[in-house]
Amino acid sequence: MRRLNVLLALAVALGLAGAGAALAQDRARTKEVVIGLGAEPRTMLAVTIVDWTTNTQLEHIYDRLLDRDARTLKPKPMLATGWRIVNDTAWEFTLRQGVRFHNGEPFNAESVKATMEYLQNPASKSHYAAYWKLVKEVQIVNDSTVRFVTEKPWPSLIDRASLTDFLVLPAKALRELGPAKLAERPIGTGPFKFVEWKRDERLVLEKNPDYWQGPADVSRVTFRFIPEFSSRLAALLSGEIDIMKDVPPHTVDAVERSGRARLRSAVSSRINYLALVNLRPGPMHDLRVRRALNHAVDVDELIAQVLKGRATKICGPLSPANVDYAPVECYKHDPARAVALLREAGHDPAKLQLTLDTPSGRYPLDKDVSLAIAAQLQRLGITVNVVVNEWGTHLDKIKNRNTGDTFFLGWGPSLFGQGVIEPLFQASQTYSSYGNNPTIDAKIARAVTLVDPKARAAAYAELQKLAHDEAAWVPLWQQHDLYGVAGHVEWAPRADEKVWMYDAKVAP
Repeated sequence: MRRLNVLLALAVALGLAGAGAALAQDRARTKEVVIGLGAEPRTMLAVTIVDWTTNTQLEHIYDRLLDRDARTLKPKPMLATGWRIVNDTAWEFTLRQGVRFHNGEPFNAESVKATMEYLQNPASKSHYAAYWKLVKEVQIVNDSTVRFVTEKPWPSLIDRASLTDFLVLPAKALRELGPAKLAERPIGTGPFKFVEWKRDERLVLEKNPDYWQGPADVSRVTFRFIPEFSSRLAALLSGEIDIMKDVPPHTVDAVERSGRARLRSAVSSRINYLALVNLRPGPMHDLRVRRALNHAVDVDELIAQVLKGRATKICGPLSPANVDYAPVECYKHDPARAVALLREAGHDPAKLQLTLDTPSGRYPLDKDVSLAIAAQLQRLGITVNVVVNEWGTHLDKIKNRNTGDTFFLGWGPSLFGQGVIEPLFQASQTYSSYGNNPTIDAKIARAVTLVDPKARAAAYAELQKLAHDEAAWVPLWQQHDLYGVAGHVEWAPRADEKVWMYDAKVAP
């Protein structure tokens, strides 16, 4: 079936090649870049939704408080030019002067304070409120200096400030227009300005000529929303789009031979996993069932057969790209042990029925992976109903606790321990599938406040071992990202998945 889809994509691409080539030439002359993504954004308002698809588009409009170095992934200045520790519960940031929002409003300390107040306000229903709960207040020292005062020591605050967790909003516009108006026409300090969002079709941005780092080479960025991998591939090969996210591994040769695009790859920090939902009554409440599924799923086979080797197996919740990674022992693929554990838990595999929710088009071959997992479980006699969701529906089902017994999800950029362990192993968190474990909750609360590097490393190592022993997920792999990039576009992918067209160059 996958081969048939590739052939269909190639046939469509060949049929559209002439028109597409002309469009691509026009875009090269005007320096427009069109990016094909699997889904549209969930909102245009910063610091509201935890979703890579949303935020990779928003960070073209808004700037972060801090950025990350593309090579080392270490935090570096952005809207904040520097930072220092005042005491155990206070960080001070020096802010960049002379920066203006797209509406002319100056960026200053008030902007930072207003952004924090918006995301912490319960009325905003921001997914990020839980991420910044340790911040007691943001104090304005002067127009270009702010102080973050925390309830307890929080060494990972700098890591948080360097992600899309803190894209800065304009204080005056937020106050006078309100969040609803800003969600219609977003205003940031970023390298591109909002032009239009045509739902289910495209988001269009234009170059900000007054950007504080200097104007981008790219004049216009258009994000096209194309859910199916085969359709995205056809659009790339026909010249309709210039960058494709998640080239299927089995189509790599077709891209390389096309003469229109090149393959660009990066080992991402993102991890993919099969969540085992224990937050409501069901078979996943039983630790023996969760361990059985870990023994039943053959991750090596999935990587070899579905992803053609384009992934790195993980055995716990963190990958080696994460600074707090500690190795844990893999569950051995052992179908006999899996069956024994299920019977011990009172389940006849032939009578066990499970539901697996999956997105389609969001992660590399996500639907194919989920169907392959179902097939592996069915070898044990387990009946698995795979429910394929549009990306927004998938997120809503997870958020509202409406998924089946299991679901497929990716998490990233996964760069520091708190950024994975805290949101995914506590029942109160938006996207968690596991929780109600007082021991883990207490150990997470302690780990995030540890200043001593050795103590913090030991605490996160213990949490990774506990997550493994609890079989909270079936850990799958560290994702490898494959992009198709048109020949006239110069751009390289990053391990933190920042698809930022400010870094791109277009050759006419």
